[in-house]
Amino acid sequence: MGETLDRTVRSEAAAWLARMRSEARTAQDEAGFQAWLAEDARHRRAFDVATAVFEAAGAVGVVEDRARRQGAGRLQRDRRQLLAGGALATAAAVAAGVGWRMLEASTYRTRVGEQRRLALADGSQVILDTDSVIKVAMTDERRRVELVSGRAHFDVAKDPARPFIVRAGRREVIAVGTAFSVSCDGAATAVVLEEGRVIVQPVAPLKATGSAESARPMVPGDRLVFATAAAAPVADRPDLGQATAWQDGRAVFENETLAAAAVELNRYSRRRLDVSDPAVASLRVSGVFRTGDPEAFARTVTLLLPVEVEARDDRIVLRPRQASSVG
Repeated sequence: MGETLDRTVRSEAAAWLARMRSEARTAQDEAGFQAWLAEDARHRRAFDVATAVFEAAGAVGVVEDRARRQGAGRLQRDRRQLLAGGALATAAAVAAGVGWRMLEASTYRTRVGEQRRLALADGSQVILDTDSVIKVAMTDERRRVELVSGRAHFDVAKDPARPFIVRAGRREVIAVGTAFSVSCDGAATAVVLEEGRVIVQPVAPLKATGSAESARPMVPGDRLVFATAAAAPVADRPDLGQATAWQDGRAVFENETLAAAAVELNRYSRRRLDVSDPAVASLRVSGVFRTGDPEAFARTVTLLLPVEVEARDDRIVLRPRQASSVG
């Protein structure tokens, strides 16, 4: 009975949306709509969801784009057709429950030490790094991904009619067909572009700084790093082989401190490398290492640097090597 009532309310909400968006609506329609809203608190919630579904499709923007291409004289007629036909199509989808699912994103996540390769519905490929979460929502007009935390690589299927938008923190990356990686670590966000072109822009004006941040185009080899939500980006061009090594389960260090190397490798294992001793943390290491194998890293480091290992159940402690006693 509850489900039948839910379907009825959703269908009614979509029908009222079509009627209230129509240029032919009357004062009686508006009075009837207000009375329907007042009947039940669920009516308002259902109408709000139906409206969000309709606007999420970006339908009016599509019509306006078409009008600019074909001549502005058709805009008003197309808009009327869309608001009547499009909203009624939404009503049918809502009645079947499809419209509500459009608002829901599919969530993909990885555990510590796990990586996943995903094929999205549009043909795009994703590599989801360790301890990461993304939410994916696809419509006929746009493709949206939210990187909640962690790091992901996107090989985007070309579709000029549907931009591919990745949101991470307070920034979003807009692409059509390209390959890039995005990381989100607390308030810090970084974007590395491997192929094609993207634009990185703030999700909303950054009022905290008192200045507007402009959109930043990127070309292959670029990296943009935002240390905080309000920070201006730091741009550089890293070695792409090193910056993308994680996609193959490798960590590449070039004269890196042990402290920084431990931070990167600890993302992949619950048994952590402990380099809290300042004399060890400042030592530098170079090489290619497998992620998820802190023991092998520790063994190698003892051969390269004056450190020794103390293995504990929950961590691997690297400490200065003690001089051998002389008898």
